[in-house]
Formats: sequence, C-alpha cells, structure tokens
Amino acid sequence: MPFSVVHDSPQAIWCPVEKDATLYVGGMAGQDMSNIATHEGLEMLPLATGVWCTTGFDIPFGVIIGTNNRRPLYSNTGGINTEYISWSTPHDSTSEFVLTGGPYISGGREPFVKVDIVDPTTVCRVNLVDDTTTSAPVAPVVGTVTTGSAAGTGCTTTAMSVASVPGYSTMYFRTGANKGTYRMVYSTHATIHTWYTPTYADVSEDDTCVLVDLPLFGLGGAQLSSYSLSFDINADVASHSYPLVVQRLDLSEAGAEYVEFQWSSVNWLPAATGRA
Repeated sequence: MPFSVVHDSPQAIWCPVEKDATLYVGGMAGQDMSNIATHEGLEMLPLATGVWCTTGFDIPFGVIIGTNNRRPLYSNTGGINTEYISWSTPHDSTSEFVLTGGPYISGGREPFVKVDIVDPTTVCRVNLVDDTTTSAPVAPVVGTVTTGSAAGTGCTTTAMSVASVPGYSTMYFRTGANKGTYRMVYSTHATIHTWYTPTYADVSEDDTCVLVDLPLFGLGGAQLSSYSLSFDINADVASHSYPLVVQRLDLSEAGAEYVEFQWSSVNWLPAATGRA
C-alpha cells in the first residue's frame, strides 16, 4: 500500500508538475528547498540525504491522489503498478488534460496532480518494504532464531533486512511462545539482538521474527523507497532519514507491514535546524 492520509489533511489541491518530473499516485510529493529559485511545480519527495535530511533540504508536501490526464496512464516501473503523470510543455501541446480546480485556467494543457496536503498534524499510513532488489520491493526478511534466551532479553537470528539502530528499531515475534510481542532493541547488528524488557516466555530456537528500523512509537527516522511510494526498512537511518513521529507500527502480517505516522515539524524548520 502506498501513502495515504488517515486524517487531518488541511485540504486537497491541484498543483502543477515540476519540469521533466514524473509523479506517481500514492507517492509522497515534495519540494527541494536547496533549489527553490528554479522550482515551478511538485516532484516526488527525494530520498533523504543526511540524518533528518540535513543535506538534501527536502520537505514533504502531500500525498498524490490523482492526475488530470484525460486517459489514466499506469506504470509498472520498479514492480509497482500505479497511475502516473509526466511533465510536458504546454506550448502548442496536443496532450489531453481534463479541467483542474483552483485558480488555474481552463484549457491550459498543463499536467497537474491533486494532492492531499500534509503538515505536522497530519497522520499518514504507508507500507514498509525491503527495497534492496532492482525488480520490486519485497516484504521485510523474516528471521529465524538460532540461539534463544531463557532470560527473554535477546537472541541470535538468521540475517534480518537491516542492522538495528538503538532507539529507532523494533522487533516483532511472528511465531513461538512470544508471538505478537514487540520489543524495541538497542543492539546494532542484523543477527544479534538485545532489548531491556524481558519477553513473557523464553525466546527459543526456531521462533521467527522481523526487525525494522522504526520505533514502536514516538520520534524516529525513516527512508523512502524507490519512487517515494513506501518506506524502505533496509535503509541505514543512522545516515540518511526523514524525522517522523510513529503513531502505530503493525508488523503482524507478512507483506502488509505498515506504519501510521506524522512527519515531524523539524521537516518544516530548515533555518532552525541548520538545514538552510
């Protein structure tokens, strides 16, 4: 599932497409504040560069919910089947676009997208994927416990999708006596995991679990996947991430792992955080 707004979008508006850009419905649109002087429209929110995007200066703007193509276009680029629209020059254009709302003229023959605006109060939902393959994102790796713990405070597993980051990572038990249990981990490894609060039962060999670099709740960081249609849990959030506030993390179903979150207000404060 790509991005969607759960509640508290200020409004939905039509916006022009940035020159030479392609935008995907369900993706997160953004603005490049480092290139604001030549910015004319929306583009896909780029991958974060730097912790809390302190290098890229990119700001989330909203979830793309539609286009003004008269005939919808669909792309399977990267294994993700979704509607899209690409920039084209309006000068002497024969492209067929339907009418848009707002202050824009009729018959302008320009590509537009409709966007649910996001701000720090908006709650969004999006799937969590492992975007290491070149064909298409896949579900997070399910690890198998190879060495358990009678104390219930750690375990060793087969390799997960990513090494954990203390304070930013969560493990969920899929099978075994602790099935359904979440624990925030403080280790920094893809196979060796430790946490503070013991599990209800012993962690045993052959239990299965998943690990993602997102906190169970509260302030954390996440990186976008290709085409800005999901979050990539394989990414190293200790190096590159957008700040966000997790409201609900659900890792219970393989292939349908998701997070509900708010973009942190830090994303809109470049001057206060040294991002400009």
